[in-house]
Amino acid sequence: MGFRINTNVASLNAQNNANLNSRALDSSLGRLSSGLRINSAADDASGMAIADSLRSQANTLGQAISNGNDALGILQTADKAMDEQLKILDTIKVKATQAAQDGQSTKTRNMLQADINRLMEQLDNIANQTSFNGKQLLSGGFVNQEFQVGAQSNQSVKASIGSTQSSKIGVTRFETGSQAKESGIAQLTIKNYNGIDDFKFQPVVISTSVGTGLGALAEEINRVTDVTGVRANFLVETTGAGPMKAGKTDQNFAINGVKIGEVEYKDGD
Repeated sequence: MGFRINTNVASLNAQNNANLNSRALDSSLGRLSSGLRINSAADDASGMAIADSLRSQANTLGQAISNGNDALGILQTADKAMDEQLKILDTIKVKATQAAQDGQSTKTRNMLQADINRLMEQLDNIANQTSFNGKQLLSGGFVNQEFQVGAQSNQSVKASIGSTQSSKIGVTRFETGSQAKESGIAQLTIKNYNGIDDFKFQPVVISTSVGTGLGALAEEINRVTDVTGVRANFLVETTGAGPMKAGKTDQNFAINGVKIGEVEYKDGD
């Protein structure tokens, strides 16, 4: 009985080497066509993971740059609008100076005031209508707006723009009040003193004791004038209906807790 061997080792080796060369050639052609050393995890698994991570970070940084450009665009839009408001305020100042001299008649002053009123309307229109992508910028609502400018969650910046409405800038306000009948603690707060924040003064005791009168309250207000722009003056007056007769006070005469001593006065003083 005869035997036949159907295995050709040399041929199998040649075929295996041809397959290896074909795969290597495919890999080389893939790298040449894509320009990348790693095209799949089969080329380099760890390198592929690192490349994907870097690619994700690069895409995130690209979006962060776009966010930064949006923030810059917002600030530039607000800056241009406020520049126009400054021009309007300069014009108002010129007209107010023009009306302040006595060469103007009542009629011309009324005309100047009408012009100023129209300019104030323009000022408020700019404040109320300036927006970026539907978001109001100068009406006081653009507060603590956050912009992501980095790949990490904590890489962000915040921006706030105060209101530029005529009721919020350059305001001079006059307030009147009645006499305080009882002593107590005065606590004052200025709302939106900078267009955004409130400012609270330190509590002040109001009484007839030394250092606790209206002067103490005015002193507390004036202590932070450079911050709030508010200055207080106080004046205490005493009036009477009857004529004053000559005489003098006793040795213990005091005003607001401060001993004055004896004071002489004459008829009509």
